[in-house]
Amino acid sequence: MEVKTVKVSNLSLNVLKRELTEFFSFSGDIEYVEMQSESEWSQLAYVTFKDSQGADTAVLLSGATIVDRAVIITPAENYQLPPEAHKQLSGANVSTESAVRKAEDVVSSMLAKGFVLSKDALNLARSFDERHNILSNATATVASLDRQYGLSEKINLGRAIVGSKVKEVDERYQVSELTKSALAAAEQKASFAGDMTSMAKDKVERAEEERKAIMWEERNGLVSDYAKIHLDEPSSWEPAVLPLESVDEQKLQAV
Repeated sequence: MEVKTVKVSNLSLNVLKRELTEFFSFSGDIEYVEMQSESEWSQLAYVTFKDSQGADTAVLLSGATIVDRAVIITPAENYQLPPEAHKQLSGANVSTESAVRKAEDVVSSMLAKGFVLSKDALNLARSFDERHNILSNATATVASLDRQYGLSEKINLGRAIVGSKVKEVDERYQVSELTKSALAAAEQKASFAGDMTSMAKDKVERAEEERKAIMWEERNGLVSDYAKIHLDEPSSWEPAVLPLESVDEQKLQAV
């Protein structure tokens, strides 16, 4: 017989139905919560889940603190839902589907949310999962899907195809070599630019020297031509030279 209801004893009088529902919602889907008076200083509650796995997980939380008091959670094997519960469930049209929750995840989530649980709650949850083969069943399911659809082989094949395509593109277009050539060209261009700068500077200096040399030669040529022209002409201040024949004739006449 599957037990889907747990009994929660030693509840503080300050605990509300909303707070109790929030606490047990981590264990599974809740169908109904009934709260009763237990004594002058405490109350008890019956929490009914949609499946027995929710109730089994809830029992692992015994010793947890709800509001301001540690509670005792036990299976309620002979519990019967009150008439109003049946009306509520039939009117709500509640689905019977419920996800199987790993007890260890339930406890871990509650601890992360700040709930104060018993110190051995996590160990109990882990033992519960191992006892019900929840972890091994999940692993077996994954392995079965892997064998059925060959997931690992497909993943490895996909990686190999991608790797071969990359290599093919690299070889076809020589991507690696082009990259290396581009880097070498960039370095050569930078070096060439420096050489061109130096060559341009040398060229300008040589042109300037040639220009000065041409000007010097032209200047020297003008001076030389000028000197040649004027040196060949007789000076205006030099005395005229008479022919020897005229001088002799004058002397003879005087005698």
